[in-house]
Amino acid sequence: MNQSKENLDIHKENEKSMGIQRISKVKNKNPAAIQITAEQLLREAQAHQNDDSAPSMQPITDPDDMDDYKYAQRNDFENSIRRQVHHIGNWMKYAEWEASLKEFRRARSIYERALEVDHQHVSLWLRYAEMEMKNKFINHARNIWERACKILPGIDQFWLKYAYMEEVISNYDKVRDIFESWMTWKPKDTAWMAYLKFEERMKNIENCRNILDRFIDCDSNIGDQEAIDAVARYMKAAKFEEQHNDRERARLFYERALAELGEKALTESFFLAFCRFEIKCKEYERARVLFKYALDRIPKGKAVRLYNAFVKFEKQHGTYEEMEDVILNKRRNQYQEELEKDSHNYDVWFDYTRLEEGSGDIEKIRDTYEKAISNVPPGQDKKFWKRYIFLWINYALFEETKANDTERAEMIYEEALKLIPHEVFSFSKLWILYVHFLVRQMNLSKARKVLGQAIGKCPKKKIFEAYVEIENSIADFDRCRKIYEKWIEVKPEDSEAWISFANFEASLEEYDRVRFIYGLATQRDLDYPENVWKAYIDFEISLEDFDKARSLFRELLNKTSHVKVWVGFAKFELDNVQNYQNSSKVFEEAYNTFKTEQPDMKEERLMILEAWIEMEKKHGTQENYEKVKKKMPKRVKKRRKIKVIYNDLQEDDQNKEDEGGWEEFYDYIFPDDEGQKKNLKIIEMAHKWKMGKKDA
Repeated sequence: MNQSKENLDIHKENEKSMGIQRISKVKNKNPAAIQITAEQLLREAQAHQNDDSAPSMQPITDPDDMDDYKYAQRNDFENSIRRQVHHIGNWMKYAEWEASLKEFRRARSIYERALEVDHQHVSLWLRYAEMEMKNKFINHARNIWERACKILPGIDQFWLKYAYMEEVISNYDKVRDIFESWMTWKPKDTAWMAYLKFEERMKNIENCRNILDRFIDCDSNIGDQEAIDAVARYMKAAKFEEQHNDRERARLFYERALAELGEKALTESFFLAFCRFEIKCKEYERARVLFKYALDRIPKGKAVRLYNAFVKFEKQHGTYEEMEDVILNKRRNQYQEELEKDSHNYDVWFDYTRLEEGSGDIEKIRDTYEKAISNVPPGQDKKFWKRYIFLWINYALFEETKANDTERAEMIYEEALKLIPHEVFSFSKLWILYVHFLVRQMNLSKARKVLGQAIGKCPKKKIFEAYVEIENSIADFDRCRKIYEKWIEVKPEDSEAWISFANFEASLEEYDRVRFIYGLATQRDLDYPENVWKAYIDFEISLEDFDKARSLFRELLNKTSHVKVWVGFAKFELDNVQNYQNSSKVFEEAYNTFKTEQPDMKEERLMILEAWIEMEKKHGTQENYEKVKKKMPKRVKKRRKIKVIYNDLQEDDQNKEDEGGWEEFYDYIFPDDEGQKKNLKIIEMAHKWKMGKKDA
């Protein structure tokens, strides 16, 4: 043990003598005062990358240095193309470098070597020829273009640059030879147009016409795919003649296209160009015939621009009738296309029939309506039938008002009523319109018969109201009473029926009947009894029978103790009777009623107080106002447990309650409640303690 310790001491002394220092373990593991983020490290690394050092420059002071530089560069280029033989970019850099040193023989040698590697590389041929042209070696450049055009005749750029070079040096015959050689390969239209523009620059119009004829005849046997290109050739030829003010020749090309291509020339763009040409020549009748000819043969979906152009043409050069006819035809086609997609789109049928009604053609309008009503909704869902029935209604109104055919209009109403599945649903509007139509025709007996059928099949409020309105207009009051009695018999719970019956009797000043009707109504189970009570009370107020109105309020309060009834009673005493004391007593009675009989309805009690305070503020004394204001409660926040009731459990576990936590709610503490005075004092003491703590 002692010996090992001595050996350890000796080892430490040897390390000190050799300058070796042991790194002690880090004991302080707290974070450093200055933190370095990853973002800072990345930013510093990026800054170091941007510090690019300038490339070193090799000084050349004598021919030997230049030779050394050339040798080193050539050695590098040769090594690079040896490593990547098929990388043409290295070859082109090598050749351009030699050309920059005016070593053209070496540059040509490099290009030729590169062409042996890839003779189909377009950029290589272009760079080679451009080098020769830039340095004015025309024969060398011509030789390169000849080779390129023979090896790759499908590259238009070679032919164009070759012809441009010869044209620049004014060798026009050679340019024609180049274009003629190019045309033997049946190139695209751009080649022919380039040839045409060259001859046009040379002002050889006859040569241009010969080129156009050859251009059109170059593909005599064309299929459907080439038809568009063929039409475009005729249009280009016509446009050329038009630019040179030979309109007869231009028209001849358009006519040749129609004669030689037949149906293949029936395109929108062709007829647009042809019609615009005729309009420019002021041949308006020709243009109109062309428009109509094209619109009759081209599918409607492919002639939208042609239709728009025709409309614009008629607006400028046609009569009013012709312009209207064009617009109507255009819109008809649009509607027909939409209806072909969905024949049950009744909104489109509405627009279509309205369009035809504007045209004034009775037979065409009837035909459109017949087509529209033939599209019966597939199901028995009323929402789909609503729009459909309006088509029948519009049809009948058209026959009555515009066609003046009342027999046909009556037949339309009857057919529409037969079509509706009344056992599922019905349309009171259709019944009422039919009845009004019969009344206009002085056929009152049939109108009553139809209304009787309507009540049997569709006992709706509107039917009864329409029936009463008709009978009331002819002063048949007994029949009106029978209708009201039938209405109440069919729908005894309908509050509006009772109120309407009472208003009818009130208009006849049959006040005893009115009271009897309201008396019966208040004893029934109605859908809205409050409306009946209000109407009854308003009726008595209108007669200024305030005692009767007051007794009605009392009777209503025996049935319900609603806040609005109490407030309405108090306002009645104040506004109608103009008795402030009675109004104040009603408020006080209401307040005491809620206080003693319904103590849990604190919000209703508060509403009574608010209405009472407002009344006292406007009509009472300051003393009464302060007295009522002292009754206002304090709003406090409380907590209560939430009880969860499980209704979807089994029979043994149903109505089981569970605690679901706590919820906060607002409660009102009234000063005159005996049981809550202690709570109110505790709250006031807590509030004072809290305010004293804040002051301290």
